[in-house]
Amino acid sequence: MNVQPQSPQFLKVVFRGRLEFGSQRTYDMVLKHWNYRVENYFHADVLFNAEDVFTEEDYALTVPKQALMSTQKRWRSTTALLYEIAQFALAGNVGAWWVQNGKVLDEHIIEPTSDKTAVVEFLRGRELVQQGGMKQASEALTNSIEKYAKNALAYERRGYVNYKLQNYNDAHYDFSKSIVISDHNPEPFYGRGKVYMLRSDWENAINDFQDTIERSLAVQPIYWLARMRKADCLFHAKRYAEALPDLKFFLQRNFTENDPNFALRSKAEFLKAECERLSK
Repeated sequence: MNVQPQSPQFLKVVFRGRLEFGSQRTYDMVLKHWNYRVENYFHADVLFNAEDVFTEEDYALTVPKQALMSTQKRWRSTTALLYEIAQFALAGNVGAWWVQNGKVLDEHIIEPTSDKTAVVEFLRGRELVQQGGMKQASEALTNSIEKYAKNALAYERRGYVNYKLQNYNDAHYDFSKSIVISDHNPEPFYGRGKVYMLRSDWENAINDFQDTIERSLAVQPIYWLARMRKADCLFHAKRYAEALPDLKFFLQRNFTENDPNFALRSKAEFLKAECERLSK
């Protein structure tokens, strides 16, 4: 009896991100490493072709947000190669998610962890942010930026620090600078949107929260935070009917207690009731 081989199981995977290499020399080294590893080790098991993600004019690897179907082997090989490549980078990261039925089964945030000063200071600054040492974090992130001026993630984190320190003009500058360097990340749009909210600049805030939504995934808390913030801004702008779809969508989602969106459900219910009343 002939037994037919089983076809590989396909997964839905999502990638998004950018890695900055900073110079022609490093870029050439990285591209050579990628091609060698694909030719001699990974073969056809990598989801991206070099010509689709490498850009010589800015010495970077860029993966726009995209969903792909992949086998487990190709998923593992692609993330493994990206981890190798990331160690040549001065800044940036690539997110990779394996998603099934709205749940994340596997997740990677692939970033440089080398001993380059720009990398070390960024990681130190980010850790200090998590510990609440905002002033020290700002100094470390500034050091990272001074070593590599195109560090979009360092500008975004410093923007967050300035927001927490109530330096709102500086926060706006940092978030905007991060966006100018790389407009693939949702976080600086979200941060700048919150600054616009403080200024009651509802239209610009709405636009930034919409950009956040478009650059994030429904499995990420920031996606739902941006939907809620956008609806809040639409309410303040008296665009009640436009706010309702985001509020209804938000309230259909089941958030765990450790999700920052969990505490916003009562506010969403209030805004929904008010929008329904005022849009009649």
